[in-house]
Amino acid sequence: MNNKPFFSIITVCFNSATTIERTIKSILNQNFLDYEYIIVDGGSSDTTIDIIKEYEPHFQGRLKWKSESDNGIYDAMNKGVLRSNGIIIGIVNSDDWLEPDTLQTVWEENRYCEHSNRTIIAGEILFHYSSGSTQLYPTTQKIYESKSRNFEMGLNHPATFVPRFVYDTIGLFDVNFKLKADADFILRCYENRVPVHFIPKVLSNMSDGGASNNRSKKELTDTVLKYKKHIKSKPLYYIYCIKSYVNWYVKGLVPMCLVRYYRNVHNRKK
Repeated sequence: MNNKPFFSIITVCFNSATTIERTIKSILNQNFLDYEYIIVDGGSSDTTIDIIKEYEPHFQGRLKWKSESDNGIYDAMNKGVLRSNGIIIGIVNSDDWLEPDTLQTVWEENRYCEHSNRTIIAGEILFHYSSGSTQLYPTTQKIYESKSRNFEMGLNHPATFVPRFVYDTIGLFDVNFKLKADADFILRCYENRVPVHFIPKVLSNMSDGGASNNRSKKELTDTVLKYKKHIKSKPLYYIYCIKSYVNWYVKGLVPMCLVRYYRNVHNRKK
């Protein structure tokens, strides 16, 4: 393997014994091998480390991991980025998993980008609900621009591959966020006009139950912080904040099945 691999794939985890094996296998089963795999563990007390050690020899030197305390998921992601040597960085959380040809697909698409060393590659994700149903989250230039203009995350972060050059240019994840630092990062990419190349194909799978998928006060606090960072007009800032408070309370009253139905219809229209 070259000293500088094409991909750096990062998984952050903490007590992830029930899901991380699937994640690790999805990296091990890639049909493109020019990558390094970095696992950043937050000091797990379950069998997460045992699982990592079990699979480590199968990567033939491509896997490196470290277990230590951190200051949250985005601090762990930042550690992974800083330890990386690859040209393109992908973050696969410990309950997500890649399609077997994801790295091959991204590598092929990257070759045709005019500015390949600073162009984000963005694909689709397939969301798996605990009920057994699935939902496709597409990604297009239209969706990206529309959501970004409304200060929402316009890309599917688990299916987004970012050049190291971009992190070096616009910075790492803001650890002041607890759940939405990825949304803040994507908004910074949009504001700095980082090129994005879209792939109409599922690159990653995401399962129900992640921290950012649940209604919480942290979610609301992060949303307000995001608006504070990215909205320059005070009147507009207050309008978006009020809207977020209303949506947050409504979300707690409406049955989740209706929320999922609305999301599905909304995405189809786009």
